[in-house]
Amino acid sequence: MTDNLTVAHLGAGLGGGANIAGLRLHQALRRRGLDSRFYYGSGDSNDPSLIPVFQNRSFLWRNIAALAVSWRSRKEAPGGFVTSPSWIRRTPIQATGKLPRVVNLHWVARWLDLPSFFSSLPPGLPVVWTLHDLIPITGGCHYPGKCAGFTQTCGNCPQQKRPHRHDATHKFFRVKAHWYKKINLHFVGNSEWTTAQIRRSGLAKYAMSIHTIHYGLDVGEYKSVDKLCARRALGIPDDRFVVGFACVDFSEERKGAGRLLEALKVLPARKILLLTFGAGKWPLASEIETIQLGTLNSPQLQCLFYSALNVFATPSRAETFGNTALEAMACETPVIAYAAGGLTDVVVDGETGLLEPEIGSVPGLARMLQWMWQHPVERQAMGMAARRRVLAHFTDRLMAQRYTALYQELLSVAK
Repeated sequence: MTDNLTVAHLGAGLGGGANIAGLRLHQALRRRGLDSRFYYGSGDSNDPSLIPVFQNRSFLWRNIAALAVSWRSRKEAPGGFVTSPSWIRRTPIQATGKLPRVVNLHWVARWLDLPSFFSSLPPGLPVVWTLHDLIPITGGCHYPGKCAGFTQTCGNCPQQKRPHRHDATHKFFRVKAHWYKKINLHFVGNSEWTTAQIRRSGLAKYAMSIHTIHYGLDVGEYKSVDKLCARRALGIPDDRFVVGFACVDFSEERKGAGRLLEALKVLPARKILLLTFGAGKWPLASEIETIQLGTLNSPQLQCLFYSALNVFATPSRAETFGNTALEAMACETPVIAYAAGGLTDVVVDGETGLLEPEIGSVPGLARMLQWMWQHPVERQAMGMAARRRVLAHFTDRLMAQRYTALYQELLSVAK
C-alpha cells in the first residue's frame, strides 16, 4: 500500500545528470500514485510538485555563495573537487513545509547544510541517500580515483593543495560520521560498483542499510527515431559515420573528450562526423568535423541526437552509472566505453556495445571505434539488443517499484 507514503526528494538543482536522475525517480513515483515532492535549489519550473527552497535569489546570497565556492576552490589541487558538508546558511527540513514520512537525498553539495538539516529531523525519520557520485561516503571528493583514504577517515587528500593528516577532508569526514550515526540513514548505490564503494567507506558502518537500485528511463519518451529522418532534421549527410558524445562539461578531463578525439584519428576524417551535446569549453582543435548542438534539455531533441548516431562513445575514466549510455541504448544506439564503474552494469560487452578493460587507453578506444566502423550489421544488431536490455532492466517503472518497496520496508521497521 502507498497510502500516506509521502516522500521528499532533495536535490541542489534541476540540471545535471544526478539531478535529472532524481527527477526521473520523483516523476515515476508520482505516476505510481505516491505523494512525492522534489525540493531544489537552482532552476525554475511550473510543476507544482517541484518546489524551490534555500535559493540564492538575492544579490547578497548569490555573492556569499560565490565567495564560499571561490574560497574552497583555492584550497584544491588542479583538477580537484572537494565539498564541505556545511554550507552558507541553515537548511532545516521544516522550511520545506509538511514533514514527509521518508526523505530521499540526491546531489545536495553546496546547497544543503548537512549539520542543520540532520539536526532538524524528527527522531527515526528514514533518510534514503541515493548516491550519484561518492561525495556522501568520502571526505568531500566526488571521485577519489586511486586514493583509498575514504576507506578509513580521509586526510592526506591528493585533491588538496596542501594535503596533511588532518586536512579539510579529514575534518569533513568526521562531521559526516558525527551526524550519520545520529540519524536513520540508508544508502542506495545506483550501480553494483557504487554500492561496492559504499561498503568500502569508513562511513558505511553508520548506515542502517545499503542497497543497489539502478536508474530507469521513461521508455515511452526515450525511443529511436528513423535514422535518416533524424539526420536530415539535424542537417547531417546520410553517408557519414556519426559518433556521439555528451556531457555536462566538455572540459572535465575525466569525461574523456580529448581521448575520443585522439582515438578518432584511426578513421578516415572525411567520412566521420562527431556529434555532441553539452556545455563547456571543447578541449582542442581537431580535423574531425564536429557539430556541437549545445545543451539539449528536451527528451525529444535528445532522441533525435541519439538516433542520428552510428555509435555513442562514453570514454569516461569513472562513472557511478552512465545516464547518457542508457539514453543512447534506449534509442537503439550501441555504446562504446571503458569498463569503468557502473558502466559495466549498463553495457554488455559484445551484446549492446563494446567495453575496453584498460581504462583510459586511447588505442583501446580506437580499436572499438574501428570495429564499429567495420561491422555495420553487427552494430545494428547491438543497437536493437541495447533497447531490449533497457526495456528488461532499466525502465523508470522498475526503478519506482524498487524504491517504493524500500520506503515501505523502512517504514514498517520504524513502527
